[in-house]
Amino acid sequence: MLKYAKIINEETKECSVGIGTNAEFYQSIGMIEQDVEQGYNGSWYISGYAPDKPIELQTAEKRAERDVILQSTDIYMLPDYPITEEEREAYKQYRQYLRDLPSDEAFPNVAIQTFDEWENINHDVNESEEKNV
Repeated sequence: MLKYAKIINEETKECSVGIGTNAEFYQSIGMIEQDVEQGYNGSWYISGYAPDKPIELQTAEKRAERDVILQSTDIYMLPDYPITEEEREAYKQYRQYLRDLPSDEAFPNVAIQTFDEWENINHDVNESEEKNV
């Protein structure tokens, strides 16, 4: 996005950015209109120079996202929770899918499927396999 900016670090292309619309003021302090982007760390950079989020941070965030979903399905494992055994088995398999996600070679760059998305994909695969038998 175009903003008034001034490079403050030539090596990283980090910028200070003007937020308002007073072009005359920004020009008077050495800022020019430039295409900039905000990095994951909140700093501004010339577009194309914002650093990528470290893989360790991406992995931790994706695991935390997965853990919240996994925890939200704990209730379905309670023996007295009012679902059928078929539904309980589907949730067991979904929870195994969630646990296996970190071993996916694309992890953490994977989309975590909701139960409905996962069930629809697996239901379609199972129907297809049954037709081929």
